[in-house]
Amino acid sequence: MKSANDKATKAESQNNKNGKGKVKPFLVFLICWLVILAGLIAWFLLRFNDFAANYEAQYQASLPFHTAEDVTKHFNDHDIDYIWNNMASKPEVTGFEDEEVVKDYITSLVADKTFICSEAESSTDSDPEFYVKTSDGLIVAKISLAEDKSKTLPYGFTAWKEGRLEFYTAAVYEVNVSAPESYRVFVNGKELNKTFLTEDVKESELNQYVTPYATIPGIANYQVTGLYKKPEVTAKDYKGNDCECVYDEKTDSYKVGFIKDFDEAEKEELSKYAIKFASTFANFISQDAGDYALDKYFPSGSKQLAYIKRNSSRELYTNHGKVEIKNGAIKDITVYSDDVVYMEVYVEQYMQMYFGSKEPEIIPTDAHVYFVKIKGNWYVGGIQY
Repeated sequence: MKSANDKATKAESQNNKNGKGKVKPFLVFLICWLVILAGLIAWFLLRFNDFAANYEAQYQASLPFHTAEDVTKHFNDHDIDYIWNNMASKPEVTGFEDEEVVKDYITSLVADKTFICSEAESSTDSDPEFYVKTSDGLIVAKISLAEDKSKTLPYGFTAWKEGRLEFYTAAVYEVNVSAPESYRVFVNGKELNKTFLTEDVKESELNQYVTPYATIPGIANYQVTGLYKKPEVTAKDYKGNDCECVYDEKTDSYKVGFIKDFDEAEKEELSKYAIKFASTFANFISQDAGDYALDKYFPSGSKQLAYIKRNSSRELYTNHGKVEIKNGAIKDITVYSDDVVYMEVYVEQYMQMYFGSKEPEIIPTDAHVYFVKIKGNWYVGGIQY
């Protein structure tokens, strides 16, 4: 007869056999929930990554630097028309140049160069500013950006556009010219007037040789600044003829001198007259001409003639024999006006001395004479010693 314990053990074993292989509903739910949750997390992460990547891309695209780079590209393309048309203010041009000269100047700065842009020190988030620089760091322009309200960007990012383009130009050329006040000076074909004088015209010191019979023009000094290109400087003499304008590289200035030539017939006449005067003057000093031999060459009442006659060296001149004038020549001419001409006149006296060699002694005379025309006739206004 089986005991009660044996019956209980048998019943438990039977129950275990009946429950084997069955899954509890909660476990199934838990597993399903975890699978769904993992799927949701994976989907969320993918979506978040897409959002983050798109956000970053939109953010980078909205940075003002890219707009500044687009402007800089025109510099690298050497697009002068774009630069000129978009400059906030055009460079000031003097009346001696035009806009084409400035555009050529800009072209010279841009040609054959590579440019980069970099943020300016003055740049802020609300007012971004950038420099356009050459590859070696020279700043040639500044770009100021403005908000482009006509565009709407994702995530509320700000769209930017070019607001102001400043191209740094420098008018580095200037002109300094000295010329007789009676002459006309031109820069790039335009005549300079008194407003370009650097100072008042001073009376010529040479007037001491022609006063009171005539006047030698003073020297006018002109200056023109604010030029973008080395200018062409020309001049016309008092008669309206083109004359030489010499550039001095050391002083970076131009000089217009008095002309050295005039009407051939009148020059020949005056040259002969000048040689006759120099010959007479030499003979007068050596006492080989009479006391009044020079009078016809000077205006009435000439102080210069009176000075020559008072010259005591004439009285001390060595006694000698025959004198002959040779080799008369005009060594230099300066024409100050129709009424004033300077000549350097050279003559030689072949003088037979009473002692020494039988060959005549040669005495040169180099006279610096200012001739003045009075009532159509030439006279000696003065002699520069």
